[in-house]
Amino acid sequence: MKRNRAVVAGGSIAGKLAARALSEYFNEVIIIEKDKDADSITNRKGVPQSVHGHVLLKSGEEILEEFFPGIIQELSQKGARKSDFAGDLLWSHHGSQKVRFDSNVFISQQSRPLLEKQIQKRLEKVSNIHFRFGCIVKNILMDKNEVKRVVFEDEEGLITELSTDLIIDASGAAALHNQWLRGLGFGVPPKTEVKVNLFYASMVYKGFSPGSIDWHSLLAYPNPPEIDRGGTISPIEGNRMLVTLIGYGTKNIPNDLDSFMQYAKTLKQPDFYKVIKNEIPCSEDIEVYRFPALRRYHFEKLKDFPSGLLVLGDAACRIDPVFAQGMSLAAMEAKALKELLMMQTTKKRLTKSYYEKVGKILEIPWLIALTEDFRFRTTSGRKPIGLPILQWFVKKVVAASAYNEDVYTQFIQVLHLKKHPVTLANPYILAKVFKDSK
Repeated sequence: MKRNRAVVAGGSIAGKLAARALSEYFNEVIIIEKDKDADSITNRKGVPQSVHGHVLLKSGEEILEEFFPGIIQELSQKGARKSDFAGDLLWSHHGSQKVRFDSNVFISQQSRPLLEKQIQKRLEKVSNIHFRFGCIVKNILMDKNEVKRVVFEDEEGLITELSTDLIIDASGAAALHNQWLRGLGFGVPPKTEVKVNLFYASMVYKGFSPGSIDWHSLLAYPNPPEIDRGGTISPIEGNRMLVTLIGYGTKNIPNDLDSFMQYAKTLKQPDFYKVIKNEIPCSEDIEVYRFPALRRYHFEKLKDFPSGLLVLGDAACRIDPVFAQGMSLAAMEAKALKELLMMQTTKKRLTKSYYEKVGKILEIPWLIALTEDFRFRTTSGRKPIGLPILQWFVKKVVAASAYNEDVYTQFIQVLHLKKHPVTLANPYILAKVFKDSK
């Protein structure tokens, strides 16, 4: 039997995927989004990172296709580019370049706004999903420790109360759940924070000259601790290329075309500057996004928490965006929610089980990000146990991925959150990692 109503705070990709999961188990799903509705494919004010490079990992792409059958093909028809992760990606990583071959691991490359818009169009066809644009959730109300009502405000200041059986906080970095919990007399969930002071600086180019490249995407990853800067070049719809520079420590951030080009020239991947130096940007505006810290709330450790409040996406955990895990983790969390709703359990049990499951989902991606981020001298925070050994082993795997297809194939599965990192330690892979260790 379907429950009555669920409310999603935030129309991000996390919120949209949560709404799709909820739609099969509730009579009505309402998405409350602070940005206004937009007819065109455009960057939203509430998603400042949307102008920069985004990749949906294979794990997330498969869930997206499961939720919206045929959507990957629709994206392709809108101009997204299908790319082989090994064969079409020129990747410099820790001082070596990945071997290129046909891996048959294909990803869809497009801008974040196009991806969001296509998901939006699919949701609009689901009869029991409704949007409230230009609104923000101000508070939640409880009865006997269960969420019962949600209070939201529109852009004209009108306050509305709605009864609800469940509320999802998908508000991203705003993490609205903190103010709600304080208002209800609860404490803020314990959190882990690691400061990285990362920046993105991006420009869109009109497309590259025919024959100038033999790849779809280029990734110049830093080689810490000595080298703390890098960049990506990736295709987006409209036959355009998105060029993004990254740096840890927030120093020398490009703010005009000249400084952008000078920064690109310093990258150790020589193809990066060589490719863009004679190309034409769509405009000379530099879009900058700062990411100060990774942050993870540990809801699974709470003993006293409102039943019916579930937190998803960046509102629960913000991971270094360089690793492109965010959207895929949101998809995995939405799928976990759907699986739990299938069980028709109580609201209290659903809440507890959800956080237990999400805690396990986040464990490995969080460790992967910290293992790499703590290579930079400017990173500060609590280090994982056994970090030096993890960093040493990962560097061995990275080095082997420059010449061994089997090692790189397994590494790709781990990076795309399809396999557990422990699979890199099976005897067959270990033999290849250390046989010709460089």
